[in-house]
Amino acid sequence: MAEGENPEETGQDSPNPSIKVTDRRHFTRDGERRAEVDEDPESAAPTGAPSIPGEARKPRGETKFEHRPLDEPEGVDFTMLINAMAHPALLYLGEIPHPATGQPALDLEGARIQIDMLDLLRVKCRGNMTPQEDNLLESVLHQLRMRYVARSGSAG
Repeated sequence: MAEGENPEETGQDSPNPSIKVTDRRHFTRDGERRAEVDEDPESAAPTGAPSIPGEARKPRGETKFEHRPLDEPEGVDFTMLINAMAHPALLYLGEIPHPATGQPALDLEGARIQIDMLDLLRVKCRGNMTPQEDNLLESVLHQLRMRYVARSGSAG
């Protein structure tokens, strides 16, 4: 800064006494509850709030983040989802008979949409699947695409 310049004129290093910053975060960087933050009555959970099954109430002073495993719902798995999404594609490709008529029907646009949805699932789940799930999805997509190409070649 040059001599004779006032810091207020340049906008640098000028303390502004009218601004006060108050940290209102309820938790520290480590996830511990900060003691100096008062409980806001509007943001507090109602006392009659239903509890989550299997969740044990922690003592007031020992509030920490709960780490629960992300298990699949009981009775279903990712394989069932892949099969449920591949089944309509096979139906549209005429590989399996239509349940209402008992006859195979060809709907290439419907098959293409189902295959594209499975591909979108593959893209969105990338990095979150087991190697077996990834291989299964890749295999199902490959088979459906090959059948689509074969049907679209014979239909057109």
